Amino acid sequence: MPGDRLRSLFGGPAGGDEPILLDVGTSSLTAVRAVARPDLKVGPLLAHPVMETLPLAASDCAALGSDCARAGFLFETIDPYSDTFTDAFGVEWLRVDGSATPVRHPLEHASLGEIVKHPRPMWPDIVQVPDASHQGQLVVADAPCPGLLDLSFALRNSWVCLDDMTSNWRSISALLDWSLETIVEAYEQMLSGLPYAPDVIVYGDDLGFQQSMFVSEIDFRNFVRPRMRTLISRLRRLTPAAVCFHSCGAIRPILPDICDLGIELLNFDGAARGMVCSEIRREVPKGLIFHGCSDLVALGRSVRAGNLASVALLTAEIVDSMPVIGAPMDNIYTEVDVEDAQLGARYLRELPPDDVATISRLGPVRSIIANAAERAVCAEPVRLLGAPPKIISVKRNADAHRFSSSAGRTSGKSSHPL
Repeated sequence: MPGDRLRSLFGGPAGGDEPILLDVGTSSLTAVRAVARPDLKVGPLLAHPVMETLPLAASDCAALGSDCARAGFLFETIDPYSDTFTDAFGVEWLRVDGSATPVRHPLEHASLGEIVKHPRPMWPDIVQVPDASHQGQLVVADAPCPGLLDLSFALRNSWVCLDDMTSNWRSISALLDWSLETIVEAYEQMLSGLPYAPDVIVYGDDLGFQQSMFVSEIDFRNFVRPRMRTLISRLRRLTPAAVCFHSCGAIRPILPDICDLGIELLNFDGAARGMVCSEIRREVPKGLIFHGCSDLVALGRSVRAGNLASVALLTAEIVDSMPVIGAPMDNIYTEVDVEDAQLGARYLRELPPDDVATISRLGPVRSIIANAAERAVCAEPVRLLGAPPKIISVKRNADAHRFSSSAGRTSGKSSHPL
């Protein structure tokens, strides 16, 4: 069964029999951006070349309060002295106030033949692996590239893609097929470099705005969903890891379609229209694990401010969402948010399983909430040291391993030294 080790940590769909697991600082969903903590940047390598997230070592993830550690590609910094840069797909980006926006799309005016023949990127030959001293952490393999719709929008321009769906189905089909093969190749290359199977692999594809979806439900089901199903099926053949599916935006109308893909974890934007955690929990399979749907940063901010009403509300939201992995709602952009995420994690650490069970049964009890918040504030935060990530080299275009779920984990032996 995919994600056996992950599933074994959850006592049941209602929660309350186990502590709340935490994921901070690992994948592009929860990572710390270089702009937030430039002092933690070690050399020219980044976990995400566009968002410029830091590949924190397992020890620094633990210092943030995380039960998880990162694995995945490491990318060279792209032209840090210029306001514009071009990524491996040929998309030109503009840096504005620490964020990057696509401004030129290589396939915007491409013909069908040019789409089919668009060159595939060269994948990195360096991957990050967890430190051997942190074997207790869950291993989260970061998404090696954008998802189907994200990649198609970046290559061709979102408006052209949307127009293609209504008037040029051959072009959008060719583009999505090119993206599908490219994404699978990226996962093959990344997974082939890991010494053993990760516990979780991240797949991210933003499918909506804050108020609505990018594409209609019909277009999603005609063009995107069949290829997503193929993609997930092919990932299943590469690794037994649980799949964490991420999408921003108001995607409630297609949640049944996403759950039908057989994913184990769902990361969505709990602040988007209609994406209320307690309501979504009632509509999805009971065993589906929520990830980062309640904001760990906001929780830490409320604890720091002594706003017990907000702390109680956010705590109840997390407990009601169980089974859940607590995490920031997005990667972390400021130093203050890093500190708040760390404090939010520290607060949840102060809620033992018995207290979680009580909150699940009775709602937020003031004494439990207040005592946990006080202990979290008084505890000395663990300092992040900016330890260099553990890295190994992998041959480009190597054949992907066919992992077993226990390979390398129990014996401590693998073909790549940790």
